Amino acid sequence: MPEQVGSRAGIREDMKNLGTRKLAVIAIALASFLPSASAEEKTLQGFVIGRVYEIDKERYRKYIEAKRSQDSDFDETLAELDAMEFVDEREEVIVTGRQLATNAIFVSELSDETGEYAIRETPVGTYEFTLRHEGFDYPVKQRLDLNVQLDYVAELCFVIDREEQVAWMAADDVRRTSDVPPWVPRTCVSHLSACLALITGTDGILPDGLLLLLAGAGATASAIGIISSDQVEASSPVPQNNQP
Repeated sequence: MPEQVGSRAGIREDMKNLGTRKLAVIAIALASFLPSASAEEKTLQGFVIGRVYEIDKERYRKYIEAKRSQDSDFDETLAELDAMEFVDEREEVIVTGRQLATNAIFVSELSDETGEYAIRETPVGTYEFTLRHEGFDYPVKQRLDLNVQLDYVAELCFVIDREEQVAWMAADDVRRTSDVPPWVPRTCVSHLSACLALITGTDGILPDGLLLLLAGAGATASAIGIISSDQVEASSPVPQNNQP
């Protein structure tokens, strides 16, 4: 696989600037711009954007060997790894989401040279995903629960495992189950993350009318999350007026 040094360095810088933000799944409600229709009349909509990567297992093996040469007790399952050292952005990937309740299919455009993709219409619900790249399908091993009661934008990154012919969602410790390989990034960084960092600045405070929900980071976000492939939902939807 070609090594994209400059692009990888740029993503690493983005991750450094974002610090420890948990940006695996983000929902944004532009409350001041929403239609005045009631909840019964309005169909809640959102879209999913993010990046697609592919694991280079040879680079990963060398990365782990180097860490262990520095520390004989190094454990990659516990350590915070620099995923950008062994994953590459993948272009020309199609991301397909299937809404479990309706079997409706939602498809992205081809990912660009930085791996960025967007599915521009995803009604609220629980989704399973498949990535298509170079004629092969890679089913994603987790699902995404987006049972929210507000319009949203969700940030979701994937990593292709060409050897196993599967893909994984980037997931931090809150949503990371024991079956997730240690090389799967804990942080999802896309143009959305960069925009949010510019909006919030260093204090992390959002402008009036802009609601930021982080999965696993409070009651308002408890119904947004990465779940295992045998789950249908993470929890019951949380009404917007029940926020603390």
